[in-house]
Amino acid sequence: MNNDSIVFATANPIPEIWPWEAEEAGVKIFATGRSDFPNQINNSLGFPGIFRGTLDVRAETITDEMCIAAAFELAKIAEDMGLSEKYIVPTMDSWEVFPREAVAVGLKAISQGVARIKPSRQELYDHAMSIIKKARDQTNILMKKGFIKKP
Repeated sequence: MNNDSIVFATANPIPEIWPWEAEEAGVKIFATGRSDFPNQINNSLGFPGIFRGTLDVRAETITDEMCIAAAFELAKIAEDMGLSEKYIVPTMDSWEVFPREAVAVGLKAISQGVARIKPSRQELYDHAMSIIKKARDQTNILMKKGFIKKP
């Protein structure tokens, strides 16, 4: 393997190669689909923001460009939070990611002409943040009351 290689071994639950094996082979950046290793690559990082942004502008469809906008926003967030070899994407616990993604997706839908309504960037952000925070708060209450088992 070349020095400074990048490997995304995303098979679950057992990746194609283990992180320690990849490191021994000279891999510089390694990601899996698992949450117990750094750099979890998981579609759950994209879908909440993609769907929220789509719904918030009442988009007629989800375009490839809207999904790419979400991916670019994930990259920006990773940069904002200290991009490193062990941190190339936000973690699943970083729920603040989703409102930012929703804004990127909503704005892309507006620019592509597939949005039925056209709120401002700030309106999109405030709305997404409010809905996502409320859902998280309600889930936490249900977990505390024992209606939902803690992970």
